[in-house]
Amino acid sequence: MSNRHVYKNQRRFIMQDKIILGLLLDGDKSSYDLKKSMEASTGFFYNSSQGSIQPALKKLVQNGHVHLTEVRQGGRNKKVYSITEEGEKEFLSWVGEPIALDKPRDPALVKMFFFNYVEDPRKLELIEMYLNEIETVRSTLKMFQQMNREQLGKNQELLNNPKVRRRLDTLDFGSDYYDFLKAWYGKYVQKIKEELGP
Repeated sequence: MSNRHVYKNQRRFIMQDKIILGLLLDGDKSSYDLKKSMEASTGFFYNSSQGSIQPALKKLVQNGHVHLTEVRQGGRNKKVYSITEEGEKEFLSWVGEPIALDKPRDPALVKMFFFNYVEDPRKLELIEMYLNEIETVRSTLKMFQQMNREQLGKNQELLNNPKVRRRLDTLDFGSDYYDFLKAWYGKYVQKIKEELGP
């Protein structure tokens, strides 16, 4: 494995650690709870799998940033994780650091770069399939936005909560981002169609 690949994996795990710590600041959670929380929030802009959550939790426990408790629930032991004081300090230090601009990692752009090796009808098919995926995620985000508006519209106290407002900001960004992707790739499809001719 190359040093570059190792560095990339380390950065990914560092970010995963911070997401876990941030979610645990909201309250204690099992690994399943963390996965569900990520899917409904950070999962829209940072990919995390259950397979990567477990090693991250293990490391956070070893580092003293997270505390593990086993509780009896329904005749079974359930592992519940909570953030420690040291973990909270680590998270608050990280979240207050300057934001680093990262390069976009869009596999569609990489494929497009080499599209001269793909037959025109296949190009069109690939981009249209990608547009369908974009629309699926976009629709899900729009649904979340609508649900949040309906729920928060009834509760002014929540609307005034800075934590809620910041999380809604990320949802707005995600929605705008997928609107942009849909528009851009929609124009790209038209461009390919014009190149193909009647």
